Amino acid sequence: MRKKLFAILGILFLFIMIAGCGKKDNAQVVDTTKTWYLFQDQGESNVISIKFLKNSKAEVKDTLSLGDSVGINRMNNNNANPSYELNRDGKTIVINSSEKVAFKLLKPYKENVYGRHMKGYYVQYQGQTYKFGYITKTDKKTKTVSDKKKSQSIAYKSMPDHIIDINSGATPLKNQNLAGNFNFSTIINYRRTDGNLTVNTNGTYQMTLTEHAAQPDTDTTDSKVVMATTIESGQVQNLYGKVYLVPKNFLTITYYFHGQNQANLLPKSVNLKVNSKATGNQIKRARTRIESNSGQLYLFSSDFTVRKQKDQKVANGNYLTESDKSQVSLRDAITQTYNVYKNYVADPVQSNADFMQLAAAISDNHDKKLGNVAVDFGGKYGINQEPTDYQGVDIDGNKQPLMQYLFLVTPAVYKENGPTITTNQGKFLIYGMLNNRLFLLKQPDKDSTTVTWTLVNGVKLKVPVLKFTLD
Repeated sequence: MRKKLFAILGILFLFIMIAGCGKKDNAQVVDTTKTWYLFQDQGESNVISIKFLKNSKAEVKDTLSLGDSVGINRMNNNNANPSYELNRDGKTIVINSSEKVAFKLLKPYKENVYGRHMKGYYVQYQGQTYKFGYITKTDKKTKTVSDKKKSQSIAYKSMPDHIIDINSGATPLKNQNLAGNFNFSTIINYRRTDGNLTVNTNGTYQMTLTEHAAQPDTDTTDSKVVMATTIESGQVQNLYGKVYLVPKNFLTITYYFHGQNQANLLPKSVNLKVNSKATGNQIKRARTRIESNSGQLYLFSSDFTVRKQKDQKVANGNYLTESDKSQVSLRDAITQTYNVYKNYVADPVQSNADFMQLAAAISDNHDKKLGNVAVDFGGKYGINQEPTDYQGVDIDGNKQPLMQYLFLVTPAVYKENGPTITTNQGKFLIYGMLNNRLFLLKQPDKDSTTVTWTLVNGVKLKVPVLKFTLD
C-alpha cells in the first residue's frame, strides 16, 4: 500500500514539475523570430519595433508607423544591441537600451489594423496601456493601389516634382453659379475643422482644412490646438446638375501638438498622396459633391460630420458661405512649411511657449521622456513663470544664474521622492533653459523652500527633423 502511495505521489510530483516547466508568457514572446511592435491606437506614430535575437539580445527601433522596417536603432551604452531580461513574474520584459524599454504583458490582443492582422498582448508601458503584437498576415492590395512602400522618405526639393498638374485635362464648370471661394465648418474624426474651398470656372478646385484636437460634442468652445493642415486639389466632374470633386493631390502637414505654441506651430511631417495612372489611387476620400438647395450651397461627404450653422436649411450638408480668404497653393504650402522649420532650427526658442513646445516635441520622440523623467504634456502645464520666480542655489549656497526661459508640466508618474516642486497649483516638474541647455529644478529638502537647478544629461535642445514623405 505504501509503495502504491509513493507511486501516486511520484506521478503527481511529475505533473507539477511538467506544469512548472511550461514556458511563461514572456519567455514565449522572446523565443520567436518575429518582429513585434509596441504602439497605441492605430500605430500611426511613435511605434517601437522589437526583434529578439540570440544570446538575450534585441534589435529595437523607433519607427514612423506600424510595419515600417526603417527606423532609428536604440542601442545600449556601448552602442551595441541591448540585452533583455525576463522577470520571474512571467509577464515583464526589460530591454536594457540607453532609453530602457520595460513593459508587462496583460491580456491577449488581436486586431486588424488597416489590413494588417495583429496578434499579441495588451501591455502596461510607462503607466499606460499599449498594444504589443506581430503581423500574422497582410491583406492583399487592390490592383488600383500602388505597390510602393508606404510613406517613402523624399528630399524636400523633390516633393513638388510629384504634384499632379490639375489644369491638364480639366473640364470647365457647367454651372457657373457653383464657382467661388467658400468657408465651412465641419468635424473630421471628432476634430473640429475649419475649411476653405475654391472652385474655379476652368474645372479645378482646391480645399484647405485645418483640423484641431479631438474633443467631445459637449464642449462649447473649439480647441486651439492644431493637429494638421490638409490641402486637397483636383478637378470637378459635372454630373446631374451637381459638381463632384475628384482629388488629384492630397498634402498633409502635421504639427507637434503637446505643449503647442499656437502662435508659432512646429511642423512635424509633410506627406503627399496623389491619384494618377502611374501610382494608382492613393487618396482615400469619400465621394464629395457640391450642390445648391434653396439658394444655398452645400458640401456633401461621408468623411465629414456636419456642424449645423445658424442659417442653413439642409441638415445633412456642410453649409458653404462666401469667403474673401485666399488659399495658399499646394506648392507654396510645402515651401512655407520648410521655411518655418528652417527658422526654428536657426532660432528655436524666443519665449517660454517656444521652449515648452520644443521640449514637448523632443519628449514625443523619446518615449514621452526628458532624460530619464517621464512627462505628461496631456495633463497640466504652464508658461507664465518668470526666471526670478525660481532662483536656484548651488551646493555651496551660492545663487545660480537665472534661467532664460521656464515652463512647468505634470510628471507622467508621481514619485514621493521625485523631482517635483510643490506650487499653489499642485506638484509639477519645472524646466529651465540656459545657454541652449536643459535644466530641471529640484528641491533637496521637501520641507524647505531651497531649490537648485540641475542639468538634464542626454537631452539636446535640438529641433526634431522635419520628415517629407510620399505615399
